[in-house]
Amino acid sequence: MICSQISSLIGISCHPLTDDGDVAMIDTSFAFEDGAGIPVYVEKVGEHVRFFDDGGVILHLRGRGVNLDDNRKTRFIKSLAEPVGVTLSDMGELEIWANAKDSPSAFAKYISAMLALVRWEHDQIGVGTDMTLFIGEVAFCLRALKPGAELIEEPEYRGISGHVYKLDFNFDGSAVIAISTHPNSVSSAAKKLLDIRGAEENSGLKVLVVIDDRPDEEGAKNEGRILDSVANVWMMSRLEKQAGLARLAH
Repeated sequence: MICSQISSLIGISCHPLTDDGDVAMIDTSFAFEDGAGIPVYVEKVGEHVRFFDDGGVILHLRGRGVNLDDNRKTRFIKSLAEPVGVTLSDMGELEIWANAKDSPSAFAKYISAMLALVRWEHDQIGVGTDMTLFIGEVAFCLRALKPGAELIEEPEYRGISGHVYKLDFNFDGSAVIAISTHPNSVSSAAKKLLDIRGAEENSGLKVLVVIDDRPDEEGAKNEGRILDSVANVWMMSRLEKQAGLARLAH
C-alpha cells in the first residue's frame, strides 16, 4: 500500500507542460530558506534529457536581494553547481544534460546542486561582508602593490579529488583567494586549498589568502591561524598598507 502513496508521502509529482509530454515540471518537497520550492523541470530531446530550473534560481535569489548583474556576481552559483556537472547557461538557466539511460544519475546531480544553493542561502544569514565589493578591493590593492604584475581573474585549479576550482585571482604567479571571517567562508577556503595542494601538479603553487579583518580584527587573526598551514595569510589591513592604500580601511 505504501508504494501507491509514495508520491504524496515524499511530496514528488510530475506535471506535463506540453501536449506531447516532452517537457514537464517536477514538484518536490525541497525548498529554499524562505520556503519557496526549488525549481525542477525536465525535457526530453531525442535520446537525451535535460533537467533545468528555467531561470528560477536566479529569479529567486534576485527576489531575496542578491545582486546578480554580471558574471562575477554569479560565479558563486557556478562554483556550487559545476563540481557535480550542472552548468549555468548564458540564458541564466542551471541545467544538466544526459543520455536518457543516465537520467537517474543526472537527476541526483541536479538535486545535489540545488541543495548546495539552498545551503549557501542559509549560510548567508549573518554574513555581513559584501564579498563582491571586497574581492574588487583586493584586486585594486594588488594592482597598486605591483602595477606591472599580471592579474588573472578566476583562474582554475584541479584538486586531487578531480574537482576543478575557480579561485579569485592569479597574481604574479600566486593563487589568491579573498575571504571574510565567517566560519563558512574559512571552512570553504580550507577545503578548496587542501584539495588543490594535494594534487601533484600544484605542489609548487604559492597561495595567498586575504582575510577582511576590518570588521573584526581579533576574529580574523584567529581564523587566519586555521589557514596558515595551507597558504600565506594576509590581513586586508596589511595589504592596504603595503599597497599604500591604508586610507581605504574602514
